Amino acid sequence: MQVFYSTEDAIKRKLPYPMKDLVRIAYNYWWSWNRRATKMWEYIDPAHWREYKNPLKLLLDTPPSRFKELLRDDDFMNLYELVVDQFESYMNPTSTWFSTNYPKWDKPIVYLCMEYGISKSLPIYSGGLGILAGDHVKTASDLGLPFIAIGLLYKHGYFKQEIDRNGNQLEMFPEYRPEEMPLRPVLDRNGNLLLIEVPVEDRIVYARAFEVEVGRVRMYLLDTDVPENSPDDRRICDYLYNAELDKRIKQEILLGIGGMRLLKALGIEPGVVHLNEGHPAFANLQRIAWYMEGGLTFTEALSIVRGTTIFTTHTPVPAGHDRFPVEEVKKRLSKFLEGREEILELGREGNQINMTLLAIRTSSYVNGVSKLHAEVTKRMWAHLWPEVPLDEIPIEAITNGIHTMTWVHNEVRKLFDRYIGRVWREHTNLEGIWYAVERIPDEELWEAHIEAKRQFIAFIRRKALERNERLGTDDPIPAMDEDSLIIGFARRFATYKRATLILTDLERLKKILNNPDRPVYIVFGGKAHPRDEAGKEFLRRVYEVSRMPEFRGKIFVIENYDIGSARLMVAGVDVWLNTPRRPLEASGTSGMKAGLNGVLNASIFDGWWVEGYNGVNGWVIGEESTEPEEEGDDEKDARALYDLLEMEIIPAYYENRERWVHMMKESIKSIAPRFSTHRMVKQYMDRFYSRAMSNHIWATRENYRWAKEVAAWKDRVLSSWSKVEFKDATVNGDRSELRVILDLDDLSPEDVKVELYYGVRAQGYDIERPHILELRHPKRLEGGTWLYAYQNGALRHLGDPCWHYALRVYPHHDKLPHKFLLGLVKWRSLD
Repeated sequence: MQVFYSTEDAIKRKLPYPMKDLVRIAYNYWWSWNRRATKMWEYIDPAHWREYKNPLKLLLDTPPSRFKELLRDDDFMNLYELVVDQFESYMNPTSTWFSTNYPKWDKPIVYLCMEYGISKSLPIYSGGLGILAGDHVKTASDLGLPFIAIGLLYKHGYFKQEIDRNGNQLEMFPEYRPEEMPLRPVLDRNGNLLLIEVPVEDRIVYARAFEVEVGRVRMYLLDTDVPENSPDDRRICDYLYNAELDKRIKQEILLGIGGMRLLKALGIEPGVVHLNEGHPAFANLQRIAWYMEGGLTFTEALSIVRGTTIFTTHTPVPAGHDRFPVEEVKKRLSKFLEGREEILELGREGNQINMTLLAIRTSSYVNGVSKLHAEVTKRMWAHLWPEVPLDEIPIEAITNGIHTMTWVHNEVRKLFDRYIGRVWREHTNLEGIWYAVERIPDEELWEAHIEAKRQFIAFIRRKALERNERLGTDDPIPAMDEDSLIIGFARRFATYKRATLILTDLERLKKILNNPDRPVYIVFGGKAHPRDEAGKEFLRRVYEVSRMPEFRGKIFVIENYDIGSARLMVAGVDVWLNTPRRPLEASGTSGMKAGLNGVLNASIFDGWWVEGYNGVNGWVIGEESTEPEEEGDDEKDARALYDLLEMEIIPAYYENRERWVHMMKESIKSIAPRFSTHRMVKQYMDRFYSRAMSNHIWATRENYRWAKEVAAWKDRVLSSWSKVEFKDATVNGDRSELRVILDLDDLSPEDVKVELYYGVRAQGYDIERPHILELRHPKRLEGGTWLYAYQNGALRHLGDPCWHYALRVYPHHDKLPHKFLLGLVKWRSLD
């Protein structure tokens, strides 16, 4: 603990008093998306900043003499004062979007995720999930949400990538020192290190916590590297996505159960809990357990927890969801589960615990991360709602977005400020303001793009020189210039992303890249998971091709692709290439970042591009179809990609600059507002968080009166449902009247909805756009059954083979977040 205090004190002691606010700003990641702040850090020591992008380490390593020089440097001091003023204004606003729209909100939104991509200096991310989570947190800060993020602090993070002479990926795991990172330990009331007790197996594992400031948002990161733990337990958080089953389960216990216990120790009661992926789903087991310890039944506790939880899934294939053997989970949760083993059944799938299933069964609001992904997810989990039509399964779509201020290039940002006005910064999601992009003169937009390319090319050259020096090789230093067409492909080297698709026909590719009048370059970046041998083989193949004589100097591979290199690359190429095998790209956000900067997307019709493509803001590779693809489609897609390059992209770039710039503007104005996290977080707020908060308010008031009422209703429904049945359904001769007799057992008409469901057949009994009419005002018959009658013209197509008519009954309660949340429905066909 003293180490951390000495770190901050050491910096304060050597800073001249007029510069004291450097410490406050260094400890808040607000600087990571403020250009003046990053320029200020770079001013202090450009080489150090380029290497680490860590202001705390910069202040630690900078000698006092340098600060004395800066104190006499008017340019620096003016910049410093501007940054301090901006920071104060940001941290103490008169109002925010949230305070204006939700003035009575008084409980925090708690967000749990396995990884966060905030900045290079906080290496607790591996890829898209973490970058998305980081952008979510930054936007919650911008909008003023009462947001708390919870994650883990990894001693070695993910890994740093090097590529050897043969193209093999080498994984380096540096040991990060928390005292050199912009985070502070969480202390108890007595000023001692706060330790959270987490039950694992038959013992207590202790976790310390660190607080990270991300603008106005607080993030807490848990870590078990404390003397109170055994050597093995101290290593739980050594690596992100630890491949060992034992460590992986313990990490998810620490994130979920430990995260909730940290909040309780801090006196924080969440109003809403958002599980980002299934990894933190154990959090809801802890919440259920606490309510049960307070005297509620399992059903009552589950009702409260479920009603206040949002779950976002990012995985479009069953194999991508965390599954652990039941006995292994029971072993590690044995102390926690004592006397309440039933709660673990919520995640049971055969002899495994499925973390996604656990999250779904304990959440009322479930969403995929694009419209197409939501449809894929509904099909994947349709067995949980076996009688519910696909379009009514309670899984929604909130498409991912990006934090605009993090990802917009500085030159492009200046154009936005000049021609749109600074209003775009706070109202990024308003589409109307982006039409002003048309005001930007073509030559100014092109020059901004060229400057971004210059910076990216300089970065590639520097990386190539460093690599040659390290390996003693003579790989060619990129000779490309800013007028050449540069294609970028950067993402995780997973096989379904098909990094090698463009290498399918090397003879054809050779002609494309080596035309002296129309030079084309391809830059690859990305890592393969350490255990993904197939992904590593893709990376080896890319490197092997880049070394062939006909491709030397034309294809480049960037080592250790991270947030810093991504920010340069998404603005510094001309075309952003995306070639997944559909529909395996749940969303993707790198193309959004590129499109924001005027870089044109060329993508398979998958993920976010299904919504983003409008015919003039980029290109679709192959067909505009959402049908799933197989391995056999790879060759067809490769041919389509080559055709697109030869006949569309390359001619447009070299022959029609006016059209290209027009497409750049179309890319910006169509992508910037619709795919920003400002839009995304506002949708979470309006569609999920606000509803979940309302559930929290009514469920917990009056000693949980309403939660108990709903739970009792659920128990009554479940006990009677097997006996609910349609006894009879008749239509008179002229099809003007329908009479339905329904046995509800011990339920009343107020407990159910009875509906006529009909429409034109799509396939079998499926109806694409069904008409749904509720049957009301039933009459009690002798014997306890109920008569529902209907008179109208809706039955006129009954008997037509193109139409399908059916009756359905399902449980209904005003406080259910979704009508099919219980997954119960019974049908009777009228055909």
